Amino acid sequence: MVPVGTTRVLAPPDAQPSAAERALHDAARNGEARRARALLESSVGVDAHDERRRTPLMLAAERGHVATMRTLMEAGAALDVRDAGKRRWPALMHALHADRATAALALLEWGADPDACEDSGYSALMMAASRGDRWVVDELLSRGADPTAELFLGFTALDYAIGYGHPAVVRLLLDAAPHLRHRSNPARRAVLALADSAGDREMLELLADR
Repeated sequence: MVPVGTTRVLAPPDAQPSAAERALHDAARNGEARRARALLESSVGVDAHDERRRTPLMLAAERGHVATMRTLMEAGAALDVRDAGKRRWPALMHALHADRATAALALLEWGADPDACEDSGYSALMMAASRGDRWVVDELLSRGADPTAELFLGFTALDYAIGYGHPAVVRLLLDAAPHLRHRSNPARRAVLALADSAGDREMLELLADR
């Protein structure tokens, strides 16, 4: 399991969001940067969470509203705070799950933790690899994301890229951690069996011992 480190988790709310906080959530969700700025200038807390304990930055990230995200960041939004939902995601994971690569790249540029993960250890790198987003994978690796981090049975980001059939991402991950090519564990055997049954000769060649 990947250590959570110093990532903060939002405390359960004592009360429902105020009307002003709900307005900020709507502005973030709808990409209304000017409205968000006006609400923040009226002293609405930039990290005020909604009923599902998501911050405005998370809401904007999962919709891909980069301009609004920038407004929130300029107001001091917490980058790596995690929601208190079942998976406890930070904004980066929300962006990746919603296929908002531009938002994810912006968060990384602003300093988001490249090793962000949920409680299970499923990381941003694993999520990007499973979706075949080579640009995000490349950026995560360049910022220090750990390609060797494992889940149960030994699944790594590389195994997700193999299993979902993304050879370009496999190449990136092998360049970052060449020794992962030679693994033989339940995770690797499972994904290689998938590639073999699908007749994916390119993938099998990439993973062949040399």
